[in-house]
Amino acid sequence: MVHPAEAQAPSFPELLRFKRVQAGLTQRTLADLSTISPRTIRALESGRVNARMQTVRLLADALGLEGLARELFVTAGLGGGGPAPAGTDPCLAVPRSVNALLGRDVEVRAMVGALESDHRRMISLSGLAGVGKSRVAAETAALLGSRRGWPVLWIGPGAVALDGHGTAFGPLLRSLRRLVESGAQDVAAVCRLIGRHEVLIVLDGVADAREPVGVEELLAYCPGIRVISTSRAPWNAAGVQGTVLAPLTVPGPDWEAAGSLDVLASVPSVRLLVDRLAEIRPGFVLGRGDAAAAVRLCRTLDGLPAALEAAAAGCGVLSLRRLADMPAAQLLELPAAHRPAGVPGTIGCPIRSGVERLDPGPRTLLGELTGFERALTVCEAAEALRLPLNRVMGALGALTGGGFVRAAHEESETRLHLPNLVRAALA
Repeated sequence: MVHPAEAQAPSFPELLRFKRVQAGLTQRTLADLSTISPRTIRALESGRVNARMQTVRLLADALGLEGLARELFVTAGLGGGGPAPAGTDPCLAVPRSVNALLGRDVEVRAMVGALESDHRRMISLSGLAGVGKSRVAAETAALLGSRRGWPVLWIGPGAVALDGHGTAFGPLLRSLRRLVESGAQDVAAVCRLIGRHEVLIVLDGVADAREPVGVEELLAYCPGIRVISTSRAPWNAAGVQGTVLAPLTVPGPDWEAAGSLDVLASVPSVRLLVDRLAEIRPGFVLGRGDAAAAVRLCRTLDGLPAALEAAAAGCGVLSLRRLADMPAAQLLELPAAHRPAGVPGTIGCPIRSGVERLDPGPRTLLGELTGFERALTVCEAAEALRLPLNRVMGALGALTGGGFVRAAHEESETRLHLPNLVRAALA
């Protein structure tokens, strides 16, 4: 397979984000290095504003860009178009959000490291609806494509997209789709198409509808492919790294002891909430008067990104304190900030449907656990429910893999926590 000589040049917001993530920098760190405000960098990455010459040069200096890489960066920043020279970063057409991905640096870095080093060639990313699985997969794919030049074959309900090598890889994508979605394509034929080429395949939500066909054979016979799968439940297969994506960290009960608002604003859930609030209310800055309400809201919503974005959108008509006073059951009815056409639009809908899709054993155990206010150990849960320990452990595998129960590993015990929104959905 020969890549086309010309690929569509990436836009400046895409290129800025690629280069920042490639350098291992957060938006705040890049702001400190470049003397440009974090708000301006967020606006540049989202495409809401255009960059000035001095801003582009300061960013290029902070990112350490030199030679051709610097020239391409400056040209993109000043609105230059035209085809990208061969060998430059590919422009990945993976699904993107207008907003930058916040609070997931550790997860993205770990996934990139595992796939890049061949420590794992497939990662199964699971978790509660709204936790951001597709966003993390897209960020990981974009970073790997940028750093390694791997073509990205994205298969899922939201998008079927290629990078700039779409002409060369179109036949492969169509064959791959027929294989994983229905088994209508001969796996040997797909293996011959891939050969020893390096390709990143993203199966976004495909396993929720049916178990994809032929992926294990592709991994066995095509040494150059890597796979990321996103689904509600883990994909249990030999050699697959199962990763449960947890919600964003929330402030602890002693958050006031930290004192500084900057420290509070750096907590991932608070950071996301404040960032989205600043879009709804331009100029919004977290102050002492709103700090307690922001903490309560983040903790009630369990740090779930989709719920935090919905709450921020709700602040267009309600105050932050009014939202923070609402019980979890009412917050479940907030309109979802992002939803496909024709899908019911509250943040509670996908959580409730996820509970309904559970097998009877795990679903029954989940309902029983709602009767306990405190976090139990596995042994305490088995004793309180008068169930065999092995039966409880088996059901908990499905519950923790889907994010319905969170296992907190302490020094001597592992305790089971039910997210507030799951508890409210069951009630």
